[in-house]
Formats: sequence, structure tokens, C-alpha cells
Amino acid sequence: MPTLDSLYMTSLQAALNAAQLRQQAYANNIANVNTPGYKREVVHFDSLLRARLAAYGLTATPGLQMAANNARDLGGAASLSNVNPVITTDAATQVSGNGNNVNIDAEMSALAQNQVDYGTLVQDLQDQFATLRTAITG
Repeated sequence: MPTLDSLYMTSLQAALNAAQLRQQAYANNIANVNTPGYKREVVHFDSLLRARLAAYGLTATPGLQMAANNARDLGGAASLSNVNPVITTDAATQVSGNGNNVNIDAEMSALAQNQVDYGTLVQDLQDQFATLRTAITG
């Protein structure tokens, strides 16, 4: 059972923060779909988290199921607090003639997927707290 300061819970918190930031970026991109010269924002987090976990000899599947019982697990949670999402501007693509590169269909699809991902993360967090509550109260 993961504790509140465990590597799993820290990863879950970081993933929730990244999903929230993604939601803001998608909303920003959609709001600026007709703004001439606007370049879409992209949030990078998953690859940063995987790289940090790999540095500790851990692996993560897309569902964040991590290997356990590794001697390097201790102290790993503290180092994950430094894994922050990074926002970049996508200047490589151009969708419209006015210099704007926001594809509304792609943004709406990514927004919907992010909402599903966020809901899944929240449900997992609720499950973790329910488990802790049961362990405390019986």
C-alpha cells in the first residue's frame, strides 16, 4: 500500500499537476484558434517523468504501474518533486495562411483525452485515500 510520501503518490500528484497544466494549454490554444501568428503551446511531462524514474532503475507503463522493492526507491519520492511539466511553443507546424498553427480538431480531441486522463488520475487518488482510510479506521 503506497503511503502519502511514497514514490507512487508523488508521481500521481505530479501527473495531476501536469494534466491541469495541459488543460490550460489546450484551452489557451482553442481560445486563440483565429489569432494571426499564434503558435500553439505544448506541455511536456510524461517523457520527463519516465527519464527520472529510469534514473532510479524504475519503469513506468502508460498507467504508471511502477516496479517495486527496489533499494533505490528510498528517496525517490523527494527527487520526483523536481519533475515539473515544461511548456513549449510549437513553431514547427503551420496550419493556416495567417501564421496560426492551431488545429481545432486536434486540440479538441487532445482536450477530451486529457479530461479522461485527469479523471482516471483523480479516481486513482481517491482509491489510494480510501485504502488509507480503511487502514486507519478499520
